[in-house]
Amino acid sequence: MRPSKHPDPRDRPADAPAEWHIASILVHLRPERSPEVRAAVAALGDAEVHAEERGRMVVTVEGPHEGRIADRMTAIHLMPGVMSAVMVFHHAEPLAARTAEEVGPARH
Repeated sequence: MRPSKHPDPRDRPADAPAEWHIASILVHLRPERSPEVRAAVAALGDAEVHAEERGRMVVTVEGPHEGRIADRMTAIHLMPGVMSAVMVFHHAEPLAARTAEEVGPARH
């Protein structure tokens, strides 16, 4: 997955812990609509098609809270040519851990 920009803390509910969410969505679609769906998924900005075969796509979505994941899954489900979009994996980790991984080890 391409690196994501550092999330804006204002982009999550006030009572939500500082986390980063990654989800994998299985999309069933009409094969002839594949180019349009692929382009629409890319236009979401925080979603990426990782695999595609005969009317199926695996899409990953990243965001600062579950609501972002749900919003993207709904948007994909409502795209013309999509028959279903189902979450098959979801992972959340503390944002502090993600930031440490992005920064990498300290260099002296």
